[in-house]
Amino acid sequence: MELLLTLLSGVALITFLAVLLVFLNRIRNALAGINVSLSKIAMGVRAIEVETAILPAQIPVTATALTQITEGAETLASVLASADGHLAQLAPQES
Repeated sequence: MELLLTLLSGVALITFLAVLLVFLNRIRNALAGINVSLSKIAMGVRAIEVETAILPAQIPVTATALTQITEGAETLASVLASADGHLAQLAPQES
């Protein structure tokens, strides 16, 4: 009887280990798929980091350029307003 219980315990242990091995293999495969996805995400983040690395250095240059454009646009607006006033004065005389 003890021999039978020992054999059954051994079979149960081997069955348990086989089932454990199967499920651990499934978990390993799932984690491998996740690793591939995370690698792609990390590559994309690195690409964005490389492409945007120049931005902090270029912000002052861009701000200066935009300020100059704004000042030029204000000057142009005043010249156009003056021209509009002169044309408005000429329009009644032509009619």
